[in-house]
Amino acid sequence: MTLGYKKQKILKGIAASPGIAIGRAYHMERKKMKIVHQYLIDISQIPTEMERFKEAVANSEEQLLKIKKQMPDEIKSHSYIIDGQLLILKDKMIFNRTLKTIEEEQINAEWALKKSVNNVKQVFEKIDDEYIRSRISDIEYATERVLWNLAGKRFQSIADINEPVIVVAHDLTPADATQMEVSKVMGFITEIGGRTSHTAIMARSLEIPAVVGVESATQDLTNGNMVIIDGEAGLVILDPDDETLTDYYTKQGEYRVYRDQALKYSYLPAETVDHTRIKIYANIEFIDEAASVLNHGAEGIGLYRTEFLYLNRKERPSEELLFTNYRDVVKIMHPHPVTIRTLDMGCDKFTTSEMVQEINPALGLRSIRLCLRHEDVFKTQLRAILRASAYGNVRIMFPMISGLSELMEVKNILRKIQEELESEDIPFDKGLKIGAMIEVPSAVVLADVLAKEVDFFSIGTNDLIQYTLAIDRVNEHVAHMYEPLHPAILRMVKRVVEAGHGAGIEVAMCGEMAGEPAYVPILLGLGLDELSMNAFCIPKVKRMMRSTSVKESKEFLDKLLSLTEVSQIKEFVRYEVSRRFPEDFPSKDNVLPD
Repeated sequence: MTLGYKKQKILKGIAASPGIAIGRAYHMERKKMKIVHQYLIDISQIPTEMERFKEAVANSEEQLLKIKKQMPDEIKSHSYIIDGQLLILKDKMIFNRTLKTIEEEQINAEWALKKSVNNVKQVFEKIDDEYIRSRISDIEYATERVLWNLAGKRFQSIADINEPVIVVAHDLTPADATQMEVSKVMGFITEIGGRTSHTAIMARSLEIPAVVGVESATQDLTNGNMVIIDGEAGLVILDPDDETLTDYYTKQGEYRVYRDQALKYSYLPAETVDHTRIKIYANIEFIDEAASVLNHGAEGIGLYRTEFLYLNRKERPSEELLFTNYRDVVKIMHPHPVTIRTLDMGCDKFTTSEMVQEINPALGLRSIRLCLRHEDVFKTQLRAILRASAYGNVRIMFPMISGLSELMEVKNILRKIQEELESEDIPFDKGLKIGAMIEVPSAVVLADVLAKEVDFFSIGTNDLIQYTLAIDRVNEHVAHMYEPLHPAILRMVKRVVEAGHGAGIEVAMCGEMAGEPAYVPILLGLGLDELSMNAFCIPKVKRMMRSTSVKESKEFLDKLLSLTEVSQIKEFVRYEVSRRFPEDFPSKDNVLPD
């Protein structure tokens, strides 16, 4: 969306990384490599064409390894991004299939590679999970590099930048992200992408302001344009007038002061003014994130996503591989707890050799249902988790539990694995706690029943909102209806908390809602015991918690629950948080996430 005011233009995008950047635009004109020639080859040319493809892949690997070697020490922990790219280059659905297509269809390497990638994209587009679905961009990045090498052309690098600029591009690759230097890349704007892309994650780690999804960015912004990035509001201001420029220089200074002050709260407990202590944990997916989690003041890991070890592999991960990974995370975090979520993926992304086509994967064989269907895979993971529990404080969390029978079946399998390990004299934590994720409406209704069978609940708001409101939040036609503040959602969370506390167990929240600062008084009022979020959210959430009380928050929640329309609730929240937390929310505008 573009709003005009005199000379300046305001472009709206997705807030990917907070902060304000002011500077000159640097346009990275890296357009996608177009296949000008798609042609058939003679049977005698097949070996040569296959070798040409292999050489392009080898060159791409060499380039990525060089980038990995040259990564600055402060972001070495993100080298897994490059490792992922390297794995993709040799993935059998791409590498082997491309070679096979060249041979069987007698077409040139570029054409064959494009066909392979398109087939993979069709599979990924059916995946329900937003984060996993967005990983298709990683495949496109890796294969784009191969296409440039096939064409014998140089892949423009972000490392070529030699002065402080704001980068404007159609998209940036994960490799670009690892080459960013804060002294040169003040911020970036892309036409595509989302908050869960590797590039956005890296920007937040480096504290580089970024706005993505600005559709007309490369058309509206050219080299040398003065531009402002407001990474908190998701705004890009092109050719700002003097008044706007002065205003944003002031905001930039205020933001830096605020950020430095907020970071002071990282290592303080999240304790309200009336002395209620809330546990603040972090969500992670990769072992390399553990150090950042501790640096931001997390008291543990409330959600360790384990799906990455199952993706882009030719075969299922072994028990030893899983155990080593889990153990290393547990040892890094010791003595803090690590909550390991068992496999939360659908059969559409299970293994490439066992693809099952489903009309609606979101309602199909996924998460705990998939684990119970493929019990051998489930047992392997449970053995690895139990073995890792001997090295620290581990909790197991089961996703998408919809009823008591599922939970009892899971507990029975876990008990058998514990008996096996005991008979084999393999150590594990015999007092290990288990939890159920509350993500579907049936689990909310049965929360009082389920609470008697677990040690804790963790509310996964991302799926709970999606399933309750029947909204696909990445569907452009209905995404605006995905609303955490819907009265039905607030009442469901309240019901789960009451059921958990009634059974004497703690209730956590690990969805995106948990890390949204504007929701802090709501979550305190609801009585949650633990919040788990992206690490970069922790300082601000702690700061807000330490400046309010549970008593005030409960009064606030009571008023909120008396409202029946989302618009009323949002307006009330905007008003209240800007009034009660003026330093965190200086005005009621842009208080809530889009």
